[in-house]
Amino acid sequence: MTSPIDFAQPWALALLPLALLPLLRRRGDTLSFSHVTWLPVDRAGQAIGALWRACAVLTIIAIVIGLAGPGRSNLQVVRTGTGAEILILMDRSSSMDDTMGHQPIDTRGMSKNEVARHSLTRFVDERPNDRLAFMMFGISPVPVVRFTANHEIIQDAIAGTGIGRGMPDTQLDRGLRAAIGQFDGRRYEARRAIVLVSDGGARLDVQARRDIEDGLARNQIDLYFIYLRSGVYSPDLRAIAANDTSEEAELHRFFVTLKSPYHLYQAGDADAMAAAMADINRRQKSEVSFVERLPRQDRSAWCYAAALVSCVLLLALHTIQVRSWA
Repeated sequence: MTSPIDFAQPWALALLPLALLPLLRRRGDTLSFSHVTWLPVDRAGQAIGALWRACAVLTIIAIVIGLAGPGRSNLQVVRTGTGAEILILMDRSSSMDDTMGHQPIDTRGMSKNEVARHSLTRFVDERPNDRLAFMMFGISPVPVVRFTANHEIIQDAIAGTGIGRGMPDTQLDRGLRAAIGQFDGRRYEARRAIVLVSDGGARLDVQARRDIEDGLARNQIDLYFIYLRSGVYSPDLRAIAANDTSEEAELHRFFVTLKSPYHLYQAGDADAMAAAMADINRRQKSEVSFVERLPRQDRSAWCYAAALVSCVLLLALHTIQVRSWA
């Protein structure tokens, strides 16, 4: 979509009357001749004189408009491609700093946070058309980056989770509520998903369950739960016993009852984490069309280029000007 030309420094346009100066008659370069009326009409000279004045006027106009800073603001462009709107909700509790897997050698001693960062970074790289947001949660949710097409900011946010130690507790219900709230009020332009990356669960009260279920359905959000297991201390959610009352088991049972699409991925090592992200990448692909706002496009360079060309022509005309009859 286009927008009219605007000026960053409109006061400079007050200098435009200076462009009339080359049209004034000057006697300093007039050559006298005793019988000037006998001379034939110099049509070539008249044409060159008119060209000189036109170039001089154009030079001044171009410089003045360039100083005014012409450009276009509030530009929008419609882009199409294959992608989705995805919010990455990452657990940043202290347990995410622990080594992943049954034995450290399984993942070369990498922490769960490091394994998640590597897979998420690759995931973002492989989805150039997505609108992405990034949020962390621990004691409370931390909205780091709101929905954006600038993936460099998302990558920086993911890398930033490797700095310092995690928070001492995991309030997953507050994190999910805040993540769902990021979709409220947004126009539906593509498939939506929340990618929850955590090594734990939560006991949700009735109100929390209702808020999460209603929010996912209202905003048409798919939920992907990447559950990072920590050996024998983490239950196997794909084969939970009926008497298993762990937080992880209760959370998974609740997710299964959701009306919104829900997918569970269990990752005990880096390869499983990478496979989970690859499957999400494969599932969340659909035709997407969205409006992108562009920064102001400055056009003053074109004005200065026109002024430079006019100056070159003036210099060329100056070299062929007759200055005496001798």
